[in-house]
Amino acid sequence: MRPHRSLVLVLFAGNLAAQASWSMLYTTGSPPHRNFAAMACFEPTGEVLLIGGANPNPVTQGWKLQGSTWTQLLAPPTAYFHGMVFDSVRQRIVAFGGWTPTGPSNDVWEWNGSQWSNPSPAVRPAARAEFAMAFDRSRGVTVVYGGSLQTGVANDLWEWNGTSWANRGATPLGQRRFSGAAFDPVNQDVIVHGGIMAAIGTSIVFNDTWSWNGVAWTQRTPVAPPAYDPEAILVTDLHRQRVLRYGGGTGGNWEWDGSQWHPIFSAMPGPRVGHAIAYDTSGRRVVTFGGTSLGSWVLDTWIYRTSQPADVGPFGAGCAGSAGMPQLAAAPYTLPWLGDTMRNVVTAIPTGEPGALFVSSIVSSLPLPLAFAGAPGCDLLVQPDVVEFRAAAAGKAEWALPVPNVPALAGAMFWQQAFVFDAAANALGLAASNGVVVTLGVR
Repeated sequence: MRPHRSLVLVLFAGNLAAQASWSMLYTTGSPPHRNFAAMACFEPTGEVLLIGGANPNPVTQGWKLQGSTWTQLLAPPTAYFHGMVFDSVRQRIVAFGGWTPTGPSNDVWEWNGSQWSNPSPAVRPAARAEFAMAFDRSRGVTVVYGGSLQTGVANDLWEWNGTSWANRGATPLGQRRFSGAAFDPVNQDVIVHGGIMAAIGTSIVFNDTWSWNGVAWTQRTPVAPPAYDPEAILVTDLHRQRVLRYGGGTGGNWEWDGSQWHPIFSAMPGPRVGHAIAYDTSGRRVVTFGGTSLGSWVLDTWIYRTSQPADVGPFGAGCAGSAGMPQLAAAPYTLPWLGDTMRNVVTAIPTGEPGALFVSSIVSSLPLPLAFAGAPGCDLLVQPDVVEFRAAAAGKAEWALPVPNVPALAGAMFWQQAFVFDAAANALGLAASNGVVVTLGVR
């Protein structure tokens, strides 16, 4: 059996690698200019919603972007400096708070793909704007921290589960507004970065980074964090496993990799404040719209993405065993990026069975029916060039591969399938997963 390291070394080379960068999206239609709107992607349809804002008066209409087309959309009551996220558990967009013509709000509005609803729980946070808000995909709750109240600045943390608000109490960060928050796909928690602490006669600014895992706060200690900028916004690039900080008076790009902040030196839209930003999971791209640049309104739409994305895409079908149909896929929030470790996971390993065989090849010239070997209904989808055993843990088995940071490997592909040990499945004692085609990418 050949060592799995040889698999990468013989992969077909692609083009010269290039990192993620900004480019203008030439759209059909455009929302009117505005500042301080909010954006989020409705993931089931890939539509990016733009809601609220001011120009300078509060804006009443919403818009949605799908592909490269903007169209008008029904919007909830006007707000700006509000928050909006996608709840991936309940498949809803959640909008909260913000300034309204009558003061700060603590309303929740939810979009289910066709209409808005306004849940009204008895207990809710104090009305606020200019707060930090993110959806924690690990715990399935929307997290809200700090912000400007009718009088004063908040230091509390609240979590919305779709039915009720939970007050998680005061934080070690203190009273802050204009902090940024995002889900960290590496550590699978929520990070909060920067902010302004209002004090009598002055405002103290911060460029620190904290993480919240639902139980405790941890202050992160990056070597070189970005300077604080009150108009910079955080957004999670799920597929690249990074948190992007973009915008502000400097217009700088920074990325958080789970432990460090890194400046990104690539062409970008430039200094921009009051803009809205979201991650389009369907297009695998960050989208930003509007705001002002050097004192002038801007109406352009920009996207940030890599031209050489990594991917683990399914093909073919498996055959069920006694614990169900084995499914092979990338581990959550991981993809095969150059210089990183890719991880694929297969499920449905029965209790008491040792694990699974991972079959890999740079060739996919099958399927081969396995009825002759005692596994009717099962197919070998991948040429068995490299076969490796991985032990089971909690009904799953994981295959990992360090991917060399070699630009010539960008775009290289290989194929993989897993066979789960299952004595009760058939005479062969194996249940087959679907196949996946793996493409190496550059962040």
